[in-house]
Amino acid sequence: MQGCNRPEQDNPPPGRARHRGVGRLRVRALAVVLLVVLSLTAAGCTPSRDSEVEPTAAPPSTTGFVAAEGRGLVVDGEPTRLKAVNFSNLYHRNLDGNDLLESQHHSEVDFERAKELGFNSVRFAFDGEWFVDSPETFMAWLDQNVAWARDHDIRLILDLHTPIGGFWLDPTSDAVSFDVWSDPALQQKNADLWRAIAARYKDEPAIAAYDLLNEPVTTDATGEQWKELAQELVDAVRSEDPNHLLVIGGIYGVDGKYGAAGIDQHFLVDDENAMYDFHFYEPIKYTHQYASWVEGPIQDGGGYPDPDIVLPTGEKVMLPESRISTPSLPTGTTDWAAYDSGIVPLTDASAIAATPLVTVQGGMQGTATFDAITVTEYGPDGTELRTIIDEPMDKNGTLDWYQWTFGGDPAAPPGFAREATGHEDDGSLSISDAEDASAVSGWSNDGRLFKVTSGNQYRIQGYMRGQNISSTTETDPRITLHLDVYTRSPGAAEGGFIERDKDYLAYEMAKHLEFGADNDVPMSVMEFGTVRQAFEMEDKGGDQWVTDMLALLEENDLSFAYWEYHGTQMGLYLSGSGQPGEPNTALQDVLRRELP
Repeated sequence: MQGCNRPEQDNPPPGRARHRGVGRLRVRALAVVLLVVLSLTAAGCTPSRDSEVEPTAAPPSTTGFVAAEGRGLVVDGEPTRLKAVNFSNLYHRNLDGNDLLESQHHSEVDFERAKELGFNSVRFAFDGEWFVDSPETFMAWLDQNVAWARDHDIRLILDLHTPIGGFWLDPTSDAVSFDVWSDPALQQKNADLWRAIAARYKDEPAIAAYDLLNEPVTTDATGEQWKELAQELVDAVRSEDPNHLLVIGGIYGVDGKYGAAGIDQHFLVDDENAMYDFHFYEPIKYTHQYASWVEGPIQDGGGYPDPDIVLPTGEKVMLPESRISTPSLPTGTTDWAAYDSGIVPLTDASAIAATPLVTVQGGMQGTATFDAITVTEYGPDGTELRTIIDEPMDKNGTLDWYQWTFGGDPAAPPGFAREATGHEDDGSLSISDAEDASAVSGWSNDGRLFKVTSGNQYRIQGYMRGQNISSTTETDPRITLHLDVYTRSPGAAEGGFIERDKDYLAYEMAKHLEFGADNDVPMSVMEFGTVRQAFEMEDKGGDQWVTDMLALLEENDLSFAYWEYHGTQMGLYLSGSGQPGEPNTALQDVLRRELP
């Protein structure tokens, strides 16, 4: 996740972007000025229909509206799918709505290019603040793009990418605001925005759908804030427009941050003509490797497919007798020193996967620090086969590790820290005062899970140091680097582990599709894509990832939108500002070949 002061050429994808400064964002969110109705807004009134710019009429030759029917979409009763590419429209720049007609994001020819690549739609992002800046210019800009789309047989999916009074797509930015969730006036302004759009385009079939809000992240713990606002936005549209399909995104985060573990992401709104959306960038360490806007950033995320990378599908079942450990860190104060498990054979035929951990158990006072883990695989004869993990655990690398404690008194937890110094670098992990002898505390990284072969040999090496280490019992604490080894997990999909391939993508996608099946409603994937490195670097397999994704989208009758049309990192054209420039030829070749 990146800050808001990146060089202009960096063009982040959705969900991880920068925005205009705090002052402008919040002042506008709290004091919206609709230029054509100054007197009404000063009094807190909603503008009347008479104050709006008259819409342009659609030609009589346009086709019918896209509509939900069961789990799919139809146009005039015939099945259809929206196959879109995202136009980000530089929403993350400091654009002023008054300047939209001079926007350099695209021109009419880009609709023609999208059609030539095989797309039939464009997901068209906009910032709610642009409407605040100038309703007339905003509507004229939409009119222009609707006309271009219509002329090239493309449909638009209008996407409120950032709402009036809200910005959470880059949590590291100083422009972050969640005011929309607590201020009814801001919620009303967003409803009025959609009401104005709906009134203008209710008879325009070149618009396929209204995507009511991109990636909602609420400040409550349950996502109810988005459920309530979603229905308010639905009602606002339907007060003017009975025709258009609505796109309802799920809950992308709660408590003011991304992530909604344990919460049902999807929910129904009270409307029969709705499609329910999710964004899909799995596995994230692959699709976002080297991405500048991701906090860290993620470095080498491997290739696709990769049978040596396995991912858990359920609770992991450990083989304790197969654990491979280094000697323990001694008591007292010690400087950085290397620790080595030696080369250890893995003899249990049921072993499937393993992962490195650092742990403290047995009751410890003081601070133990860990760094620079390497895992190596050897054949039965001792021949070195590969370095599986070479984890520097520097400042960026430690971000992928998570802390945990098993057992013990929850009222007396140990201390965990990502340190600013390490063994020959700027990061390490530490555990302090894990005094409860009945607890086990540690750091883990599920991204380092790897496939093992029974009969082969494995070795873990790394560095540890101690500061004032002592025991809280009669025996010394056990402080080690080690490999936990796992077997099949009864009842879990694929026995608890699945290789990084199309089956894994299908497994992750199925978690969302269950909602559509249970409720007999259509679903969509309005964002998916991967970084340019997946196409440019050897053995990364970006073309295969896109091929498999398009196949799964077709197999599940899902409408979709590829992220994005142009951008330095994930674009079909690799330019971040101005109009599209250098083509991502490998990606475009896949789309031409695979888009049905």
